[in-house]
Amino acid sequence: MRTLPHPTSRRRLAATLAAVALTTAACGGSDDEAGVIHLSEGGLTPAVEDVQTDAAVDSDVDFEYATFDGGADNFTSYAGTPLVINFFARTCPACVSEMPEFEEVSTALGDAVNFVGISTDPRLEDAEVLVEETGVTYDVGWDPQGDLFAEFGGFAMPTTVFVSSDGTVAEVWSGVLTAADLTAKIQELT
Repeated sequence: MRTLPHPTSRRRLAATLAAVALTTAACGGSDDEAGVIHLSEGGLTPAVEDVQTDAAVDSDVDFEYATFDGGADNFTSYAGTPLVINFFARTCPACVSEMPEFEEVSTALGDAVNFVGISTDPRLEDAEVLVEETGVTYDVGWDPQGDLFAEFGGFAMPTTVFVSSDGTVAEVWSGVLTAADLTAKIQELT
C-alpha cells in the first residue's frame, strides 16, 4: 500500500515549488526586464505594479449596471467628464479601508470627476450596509455575478477603473489606493 506524504510535508513542498517559481520569474528576463516580476518588500509576493493588467485599456465603457434602487444606468451617461469606477465588496478589508478616502477625493473634486462604486457582494443588503458605514455619497451600483468586474479585467479586490472624458478606459488598477494615489491617477486623466 502506497502512503501519501504527511500534510505538513505537502505544504512545505508546495511552498518550496511556489518560491522557486516566483524566484525564477523574478530573476529571468533580459536586460530590459521584460517579463520580470519583482518581489514585494513583504516577501515572496509579486510587487503590485507588476501584476496590473491593461487588457481593457482603450476600450469603451458602454456597459449597463444595476443601481441600488432596482433601476439601471450606463457608464456612458458620464461622458464628457473623467470617471472613476471602483469595485468593492463588504468582505474585502482593503475595499472597506479605501472607500472613505475615495469619498474624500470625490467630495474635494466635486463635478470635475465622476465616481461610481460597484459592489460585487452577492447580497444587495451587504452592499447597502457598507456604503452607509463608509459614508459614500457618490453613485453606486451592483454587480453580484462579477460580469462588469470581468469586463474591465479585474482580478483582485479592490479594482479601480480610470475612464477619460471621451469614455475610454485609461487604466485599470487592482489593489488599494490612498487618497494621494487616487488624486495622482486622476490628475493623469485630466
